Amino acid sequence: MTAKAMLATAREDLGLTGRPNRITRDYAKRNGAEFLAVAWCQMSITWWARRSDNTDAVLPRGDRAYTVWSAEDGERLGRWHAGTVANIKKYCKPGAVIYFDWAFSDRIAAIDHVGLVEKVLPDGRVQTIEGNTGDACKRRVRSADVIAGFWNPDYEEDDVSAKDVWTYEIPVTYGSKENPEWQARNVLVNHGEHLRKIEAKLDAMNATIKTLAEALAARDAAIDADALLDRIRTEIENVSVRLDVGK
Repeated sequence: MTAKAMLATAREDLGLTGRPNRITRDYAKRNGAEFLAVAWCQMSITWWARRSDNTDAVLPRGDRAYTVWSAEDGERLGRWHAGTVANIKKYCKPGAVIYFDWAFSDRIAAIDHVGLVEKVLPDGRVQTIEGNTGDACKRRVRSADVIAGFWNPDYEEDDVSAKDVWTYEIPVTYGSKENPEWQARNVLVNHGEHLRKIEAKLDAMNATIKTLAEALAARDAAIDADALLDRIRTEIENVSVRLDVGK
């Protein structure tokens, strides 16, 4: 049972439109033909959980087609969090089941819609995958004002491997408005490039200093080139030098 598998399964349905569809047909087979043409946002969560081997974590009381009952399942498990910015930033994780109330309340009884959290954004919004949004499966970005609450299913603790961590996006000080977050692997690559530029400038500086010291020694036999180099290096170590290595 992993959040990674849950999200991978949900991504397979991006672009699915209309009803009946494979999600409503699968649910109707087990629960009745009346589900073929009704709202299918919660049925999507059920479908993704069943197909990704996450039924125990996401569907603790079995199939759900009604958002309120699904939210109550999370509440009974003690995993429910109201949809405030503070709660989203502190507790919400990829793979969380998240619920919306278009009337802007945090009441479970008022829930209108549900989705699956794909990413938690730095400002407290979330990027989701949702079934039955405009009668299609799409990615959405939602803010706390319409989020009634969420809960994190009991996925396996080792869900995120060291390999997965490299794909996570984090804010970077040298990002842009268009690209404020980079994957961890790209941040490290960027840092490596900066360090290599610094090393190249230091090597060039040392080579220049050595050449100057040797030239001075050649002109004046009283000058000890090695002693002069040592003195210059000592002086450099005692000051802070800002290297303009660019981006």
